[in-house]
Amino acid sequence: MSSKFSSRLKKTLAVAAAAAWLIIPAVLPNQQTMVYAAEAQAVSQNVLANTENGQVRGFAKGGVRYWRGIPYAKPPVGELRWRPPVKVDNWHGVLDATEYKSEAAQTGYLGVFATAGGSEDCLYLNVAVPEKQPGDPDKLPVFVWIHGGALVVGAGSDYDPSLLAKEGRAVVVTINYRLGAFGYFAHPALDAEGHAAVNYGVMDQIAALEWVQRNIENFGGDPDNVTISGESSGGQSSQILMASPKAKGLFKNIIAMSSPVMYANGHSISREQAEEKGIGLAKAAGLENATAEELRSLSTEEILALENNYLLDGIITRDGEYVPSSIAEAFKNGEVNGVRLGIGNVQNEGSFFAALTESIAGKNMDEAAYRTNLETLEKQYAIPGFADKVMAEYPAEAYGSPAEAYAQVITDSWFAAPIYRIADSLDSKLKVYYYEFSDPQCPKYVATDFEQGTAHTYELPYLFPGFHGSSDIGTELTPKQQKVAKQMAKIWTGMSKVDEQGIWKRFDGDHARYLKLGQGKPQMVDMKEYKQRHHFAFWQNINMY
Repeated sequence: MSSKFSSRLKKTLAVAAAAAWLIIPAVLPNQQTMVYAAEAQAVSQNVLANTENGQVRGFAKGGVRYWRGIPYAKPPVGELRWRPPVKVDNWHGVLDATEYKSEAAQTGYLGVFATAGGSEDCLYLNVAVPEKQPGDPDKLPVFVWIHGGALVVGAGSDYDPSLLAKEGRAVVVTINYRLGAFGYFAHPALDAEGHAAVNYGVMDQIAALEWVQRNIENFGGDPDNVTISGESSGGQSSQILMASPKAKGLFKNIIAMSSPVMYANGHSISREQAEEKGIGLAKAAGLENATAEELRSLSTEEILALENNYLLDGIITRDGEYVPSSIAEAFKNGEVNGVRLGIGNVQNEGSFFAALTESIAGKNMDEAAYRTNLETLEKQYAIPGFADKVMAEYPAEAYGSPAEAYAQVITDSWFAAPIYRIADSLDSKLKVYYYEFSDPQCPKYVATDFEQGTAHTYELPYLFPGFHGSSDIGTELTPKQQKVAKQMAKIWTGMSKVDEQGIWKRFDGDHARYLKLGQGKPQMVDMKEYKQRHHFAFWQNINMY
């Protein structure tokens, strides 16, 4: 294992143990596209579009028109810190939208997977539109991507929309939203102000979707044909929006990738718990009985220096307003937004987290470390005997190494089993479509001594060219993989016509099937083998959902 890689990940132990359930690596800004690059193509710098606030100037390149850094809300700074997003004022003249604006303020807490910096002035979105072709509808479908990053890192600019726009024939929107302590902070002093006082990141996502409804026709998009999607914590955000009363009418379709949302114990907290964390952060900053004014007087740097100790574990708050008191109950009762849900995972999600765990430890996982990691989960889930039961079901010798056994445990318990549970619970309320992505030869940007398969996030280069989770390992696709990528782009952006396409068929809980993606032609497969491979019978008897 690379010592350089290992040393850069030493500080991420809490991520792997306590919050890895919603991690997605965030790439460095302005990463170079390795496939589908259009550097040789002419660039037009005077592409204009209208918005409700004024004109914006973008550019055209490689058959796609781009507008970057369009504000969808006022900068949430000063008196607007820890307040719901506020609509932008009109501007005079033409706003330059040819460069990305800053990502949200964030730490380098995820090591190689994040870059410290950013700004509280971050509420911007980016639009990509394919050049008109014969056969295109008058209004193109709209695909809104919500970035992952454990809700503490990442940016819309990390994701190249060119493939989805060109091959999917869609208007693609990527967004920023407030992260970490700026997006998910609660405190009694803020609550006393009388406005919604937690889950600002969720509010931002809703504000961005409202902007899409009001403006996307000016870019050739159809506001009545919006798909929201995200991976890991971005997928979690998509499911929260699906259950949020505040997001009603803002989208028709959802594709939630590699995210079991909040079925597992400890993955969300009550308002009271959130405010306790907020009080702890304020005290650490020297504010014993903080007022809202004092909290807003803290510098960005002061808050970033403290947020990791107080907010990472259980960052989403069940406020009963933007986030239901129980998402599971909302799903069960059919209190959901949208018409169609695409949901699924990659085959070897847990390899990513096993790799993180080994990198943090600086050595390969042995049997003792395997048990220790399971005992950590046992404490987190408050399930007596969890470690013993899991080791009996997943003996290391059956998987080649303790790390591979641990990886399978994470794949099955954090992803496959709860994701299936979500699909099954919603099958009678929405049109549900299930998938699993697997390509053993997929590009890999985490170094390990064990066979990873298709780990968490490894499908992303197939949708976003050049995506990689580190600064020095590329993710170039082979010609065969590029073909798969083009197929995926068409499926992902075509959710409103998924039944007409005839490739991705309904989940149908009574006769459950899933779409097998990643190698060759996509095909529908009976769910029986999937459930056996992911130990469903075992996890049904473990009370962690």
